[in-house]
Amino acid sequence: MLLASLPLLYLLFTKHFKKPTSSPSFPLPPGPYQWPIIGNIFQLGTKPHITLTKFSQTYGPLFSLKLGTQLLVVASSKAAATEILRTHDRSLSGRYVPDMAPHKSLELNEFSIGWVVECNDKWRQLRSLCKRELFSAKALENKVLMREGKAREMVEFIRRRREGSDS
Repeated sequence: MLLASLPLLYLLFTKHFKKPTSSPSFPLPPGPYQWPIIGNIFQLGTKPHITLTKFSQTYGPLFSLKLGTQLLVVASSKAAATEILRTHDRSLSGRYVPDMAPHKSLELNEFSIGWVVECNDKWRQLRSLCKRELFSAKALENKVLMREGKAREMVEFIRRRREGSDS
């Protein structure tokens, strides 16, 4: 059994540790070594914000990671974020939607802004509706009491959890 699995292990390791012969269609920003299959998940640790800060000090304001098989490009400075969000927003606005997403099975894509993959006309209509009905000054003013109540509930919840962990 062990002898039969050795060729499989050899193929897996040579595939992942060998340098690719052809470069990707676009150059990625630098980043830490990405382990096969898991990527950089375990390098983030229990305090990912501190790890990402250290990565930005090592690799610069724009660096790449892999979380599992998903590529992630991190912009850790105002200038890098501005460049991405203003200059390249159209080409970078698409996003990954997992296979388990509701729109794949229930056709909710036309009614839910949360599962829209690309910036098409339907997305623009939904964004305009949200801006007008949910995030306008009038809409926010009308919901101030609800937000304050939810903030009080959250503070009380945290207080109860803290008191429960002290004992």
